[in-house]
Amino acid sequence: MKSLLIELLNNCSIELGKDNFPKSIAEQAKQLDLYLKEWKKWNNKINLTAECDELSLINKHIFDSLQYARAILPVGSLIDVGSGAGFPGIPIKVVRPKLSVVLIESQRKRSNFLKTVINSVGFAEIECIHGRLEDSLPFLGNYDYVTLRHVLEPNLSLQLGSNLLKPDGSLILQTSCDNSFKPEFLTSLCLKLADEIVFKRAGGSYSKIMVFKQKTS
Repeated sequence: MKSLLIELLNNCSIELGKDNFPKSIAEQAKQLDLYLKEWKKWNNKINLTAECDELSLINKHIFDSLQYARAILPVGSLIDVGSGAGFPGIPIKVVRPKLSVVLIESQRKRSNFLKTVINSVGFAEIECIHGRLEDSLPFLGNYDYVTLRHVLEPNLSLQLGSNLLKPDGSLILQTSCDNSFKPEFLTSLCLKLADEIVFKRAGGSYSKIMVFKQKTS
């Protein structure tokens, strides 16, 4: 499994910028392998994901999560909303280890899983908080990056995430290639579309990462 993870991390289509890696690809693959071992143990008990084998998880979730990292610099603060089984927050942390990361998860069993992963892998500067983001006012306006994946309907995701950004912060959302947002809706949230990263998924379909920047004036 480690060799497959090394191949994934070296995938030129992901374009993560190897010069920014303070760790070797082998070390990153080891961390992802440790994650997979914990996932396999917990998934048999609490049904973390619909996928039941490591290869499917790598192809569907880890690969997609690494696409987010293409829009994230090596340093800063990130909050992953509705982290679930740890996507995209855990793979991002692996390849951007200097980021300060908060994982928000409303389901207690999943948050306990994430806390176990953090301890097992030995991550630094990352925490998992059990709770609903809507009830957590201290998070507002504190983050350079906000990530969301399959959490809410896209418009609601933008509404929720936009309040968490620092000035000039980035909200990063995965959506279908045909999805778009009305300019007046983005303006009402003080957001502007900064980038779209279209990529081919393992099954042959296409998806995209939309990067929104907070307007500072």
